[in-house]
Amino acid sequence: MGSGSIKEFYLDLNPLTLLKNSNREFAETLILFAYMVVFAVICYKITMFLVERIKPALDPVHEYNRRKVARMGFLIVFAIAYLPIIFSSLSLLPTVLGLAGAGIVISLKEVWLNMVGWFMIMGANGFKVGDRIEIDSIKGDVVNIGFFKFTLLEIAQDPRFEQSTNRLIHFPNYNIVLHRFFVVSETMDFVWDEFRVYLELRSNWEKAEKICSQILHEELVLAPELVESKIREMSKNYLVRLGKTTPIVYTSLEPEGTILMCLRYLTPIRSKRLNRILISKEILTKFREENDIYIYTH
Repeated sequence: MGSGSIKEFYLDLNPLTLLKNSNREFAETLILFAYMVVFAVICYKITMFLVERIKPALDPVHEYNRRKVARMGFLIVFAIAYLPIIFSSLSLLPTVLGLAGAGIVISLKEVWLNMVGWFMIMGANGFKVGDRIEIDSIKGDVVNIGFFKFTLLEIAQDPRFEQSTNRLIHFPNYNIVLHRFFVVSETMDFVWDEFRVYLELRSNWEKAEKICSQILHEELVLAPELVESKIREMSKNYLVRLGKTTPIVYTSLEPEGTILMCLRYLTPIRSKRLNRILISKEILTKFREENDIYIYTH
């Protein structure tokens, strides 16, 4: 490459030459934009250096706020100053607008995802205010649904009680898109629960099983017509086969040398703790009347 070619190459890359040329190509516009960004950064650094020399910040908070305001001011000033230069080449206007649009979409992706999440929430597979959901290992009752976020009244993590902590948790709607979630809706507001009782090996397990089964059927049984009606309602959107809905007691021999009575029953989600208390009291009362049933307490 001769000296004349090198000279022409550097003249072509000269920012003043690029600035005067209104019929720039796309590559030349990108180079000019890079020059302008470097110039803006240098101006910002020099200004902040002089400001710190002339009037130092009183404390870190003051310095942080001052730098934040300065950055925003420089960004606005240079954006306004640079727009006419960038758009001076009308042939590049569609390209610049396309890049700007793509940048806006990428920078605001969470906003778009929030909107998509709102449509998913409002759809047939979403949820509504009053439903109980679990998302990202957090469980709660839905108390508000907005266009960009929804709010839960938190439920304690202990699965035995389902009690409210009285804390509000706000979730951006995009969590519905990014995470799986579990719903207990008013359409099907009952769940299977299991209550476990351990007995000593010397206990009369046949009698204990009969007592536990009696407690479930007399105290906790759900009306069959209620269960069937809720299943029919859910079947409008889902193919649901719930199978056996009556309570049952499973008896098993555990490796620790104990007998396990597992009481399995359907319960409304918000009555879970109340039913556990009822079962506990009934079992304690009934077993106390028997002299051959011993609850394992170790």
